[in-house]
Amino acid sequence: MADIKVLYVEDAKSSGGTLRQALKDAQVNLVLLGGGFDALDELIDGGADAIVSCLDLSDLPGYQLSQLIKSSAGASKMPVVLFGTVSMGARIDPLWIKGSQCDLYVADRDIGNGSDVVKQLLELVEKSRSAGFNRSQASSMLKCRFNFSSSKVLESSQKLLDELLISRNATTLVADMFKEAGNRKALLDVFYRGAAAFIEADLVGLVVIGEAPWASFSADGVVSGSYKKLVDRLTNELELRSALEIDLRGELVEGTAKDLGSVQIVPVVAQSRAVGALVVASKDRNSFSDQAIAFGEQLGMALGPLFELVLAKEAIANLESAAAYNASIDSLTGLYNLEFFVGFLQQQLLFSFRQRLPVAVAIIDIDNFEKINEQYGVEFGDGALMTIASRLLNITRSSDLIARYGSDQFAVVLPNTDVAGAKVLGEKVRSEVESIDFSGTSSISSGPVRITVSVGCASFNMEDLNPETILRDAKVALRKAKDEGRNRVILG
Repeated sequence: MADIKVLYVEDAKSSGGTLRQALKDAQVNLVLLGGGFDALDELIDGGADAIVSCLDLSDLPGYQLSQLIKSSAGASKMPVVLFGTVSMGARIDPLWIKGSQCDLYVADRDIGNGSDVVKQLLELVEKSRSAGFNRSQASSMLKCRFNFSSSKVLESSQKLLDELLISRNATTLVADMFKEAGNRKALLDVFYRGAAAFIEADLVGLVVIGEAPWASFSADGVVSGSYKKLVDRLTNELELRSALEIDLRGELVEGTAKDLGSVQIVPVVAQSRAVGALVVASKDRNSFSDQAIAFGEQLGMALGPLFELVLAKEAIANLESAAAYNASIDSLTGLYNLEFFVGFLQQQLLFSFRQRLPVAVAIIDIDNFEKINEQYGVEFGDGALMTIASRLLNITRSSDLIARYGSDQFAVVLPNTDVAGAKVLGEKVRSEVESIDFSGTSSISSGPVRITVSVGCASFNMEDLNPETILRDAKVALRKAKDEGRNRVILG
């Protein structure tokens, strides 16, 4: 059993000699240690398959050692056996027998010759190995690169407290970020405020890996070429499938592009899946102390659940956005529908009123559309609607909004445009449609098929914010265009 490494921890007042001998008889690789800090140092330096410790040690009690192990993501599966006796009023409260989370507790009176305890320990080791634990995992239980020693209790205690404070501060920062999980800017503001208190670097930031990966960096005085190299490195190392959407805070400078001297890229993992990274970089080499590196690693570990929540919220927002978009779109033409059109017009009228800017509306009606459907079929009519919709998108400005207004009608909102400008657009639409040969969408006609439109235009008079008023004026103008023979533009 020499392949099983067991740390055995006791001090001068311990009463576990029988158990120690039983472990030796079992021929495990037994490492004898005189205190809890010595055990901690050995764990970090060389790992172990199990630890057997006296509950009451002079420096770092066994229950605290067990708690450190069991609360560590890397070492939590390592078997811990505690032995000793506590009683009410003793230095160690009996609460800690259970609170230590040890795998096995043996009171002094129950040790016997130790063989039964050793048998149970070996079973625990086998079980932990089956669960995927190996001794090297214990080496990562603390992030700081400290040397602990039971002969230097005060110094070791301070180092351990530093480690716990680093972990606590990282957890507190992430807890504050959780409160803003639905607001990216606010979340990043919290992150940068908290990170600035612990991280001194030329660049610090986060990368979140989702369907559309994004990143935020705060950089001061970093050469733009060096920054680009870092972004390229992140894209490769994180295996991003698409370009990063980057929010950059601070100013880059021009100069010779060199690799940043110190770069710490801490993966952020949730449920065994990479969901992002914490990035810290400096222009100088070896810029980060062990404790700064430890803080980054602890922060990276704590960020996993937060990133998972952020990604879930983004996915929900995208679904809601897609649903809202689909609800506002006409399925045949891909243009906005009447409901969205009226809402947009209302907003535009309010904006134009406040800014004292003109706004116009044009309603476009396909002449004799019912007869066209009867002569060439509904499929031809649908094709004609899609063709005209496509031409409208090409003719209008990006600031204009086009909608399908009725079965054979379209409407356009023209911001910052008076009625004369609306007439110019109306004439463009009328002449463009008139020039189209629609025969390609029909197998019935052997010759060209022409379609015309009538257009009614109206403008906002600054006196009535009701969208129905300007729409009524445009409809009156459209009716006049129809009455005067169709294929024409009339102003309301």
